[in-house]
Amino acid sequence: MRRLPLGPGGTLFGRPLNSRLGISAGPLLNSKWVEGYARLGFDVLTYKTVRSAFHPAYNLPNIRPVENREVAAVATRRPPASSLTFAVSMGLPSMEPDVWRKDVRRAKDKIGPGQLLIVSVIGTPRAGGDSEALIADYALCATWAAEAGADAIEVHLASPDPLDGHAQMICESVPLSAQVLYRVRTAVSIPIVAKLGAFRSPRLLHETATKLAPWVDGFVLVHGIQRRVVDEQGQAAFDGSGRDLADVVGADTYPVASRQVEEMLAWRKAGAWDRAVLAVGGITTVERAHHVLREGADAALVATAALFDPLFASRFRQVPASAA
Repeated sequence: MRRLPLGPGGTLFGRPLNSRLGISAGPLLNSKWVEGYARLGFDVLTYKTVRSAFHPAYNLPNIRPVENREVAAVATRRPPASSLTFAVSMGLPSMEPDVWRKDVRRAKDKIGPGQLLIVSVIGTPRAGGDSEALIADYALCATWAAEAGADAIEVHLASPDPLDGHAQMICESVPLSAQVLYRVRTAVSIPIVAKLGAFRSPRLLHETATKLAPWVDGFVLVHGIQRRVVDEQGQAAFDGSGRDLADVVGADTYPVASRQVEEMLAWRKAGAWDRAVLAVGGITTVERAHHVLREGADAALVATAALFDPLFASRFRQVPASAA
């Protein structure tokens, strides 16, 4: 861009920002993607989730446009123009640690003043491994990311619990999540945020956030909603074992995601705890981004919107928050 509009400013974790608009884990695959979107005016940049070992992606296709229906999300040939909503079944792939550790350093060098780099990490289960091995793996990834230059660490807990046969997300197991966050907290000195999924009830969300708050500087929510995804004939939309459920992301998730964010903000205002809230989920318009920030979110993170509209941040900066 020849001239990027000035950002409205803000702070996160005590650091000054050009704006509180950013990108959640997923689209920023490496330092080139980080650099590109930093130049486009996104100021909170999340390097996609990394692991302690190489992990391949699922077979193609792994992203499909969907229509949300009562029983399931139904894959379509192309996204409706009015609703950018997708099912994502990637398998949380990762480059080798030697590759991503060097690349995170490059990404850090490519961002400018008033911008912040978050690195998302997840533990990788080992064959025959127990919870202690998984916890230690989370801490190892966080340590490597911090050493590589991350400004903050996102601990990805909104993933199926490998120790529970994938019956629940890791964040739904408070004891396991607390142990992971405690170990990461003792391993790194930079801010850490816990990524949470969609909870079945406000009470469960509140109890979980309250018990995890002592070990984190903030929460990221809600990155996607797990749903059964089928094609128009009712068959599984993604080929392969264990892919009947996928994360639905994009515009249609906004009502659920924003409600959960607003509940978190209300509890924080009531004094339950004082932690940052980074809003994610269905923020596909500039108006939605400004709305969650007005409600009190510390940052608004987009993904689908950034991919389909790379100039989203420029338009965000051009609209005064009071007018959005």
